[in-house]
Amino acid sequence: MAEDKIKVATSDGGILEVDLYIAKQWQPVKLIYEVLDSTNVPENPIDLDAISTETLKKIIEWSNHHKQDEADSADNSENDRNHGEISPWDKTFFNIKQEMIFEIIVAADHLGMTELLDMGCKTVANMIKGKTPEEVRQTFNIPNDLPPLQTAQPIT
Repeated sequence: MAEDKIKVATSDGGILEVDLYIAKQWQPVKLIYEVLDSTNVPENPIDLDAISTETLKKIIEWSNHHKQDEADSADNSENDRNHGEISPWDKTFFNIKQEMIFEIIVAADHLGMTELLDMGCKTVANMIKGKTPEEVRQTFNIPNDLPPLQTAQPIT
């Protein structure tokens, strides 16, 4: 039997079909199903107006890859999942432009996807790890708003 699909509308007007199983992992969709107390697939797309089509496609890609993780996670403790290393697949997945990483983090938060949110934050943390403040500013294009004398003074 084929999996049920649901349509979702994105912020830039895109309409995507998503496996219902995956979409029900997203907090806004889950709430709609709980409030309606329904198992029927809605005819109209569910509005995810805070997320672009490109970002949602990346989230669907991640969700499809991690589909089996929910079943596997019953065997692992909460501590193991939240403090583990980033898998090679996830490292490759997040080997994208910074802007997209941040869009995924914001969207994962909006959708209530804590594991994806954690992976995104770990990726950003790894981008910062071991860098000087100046290197962090360069990495993230953050202007130095300190006056020159204050910048030259050591932190005490």
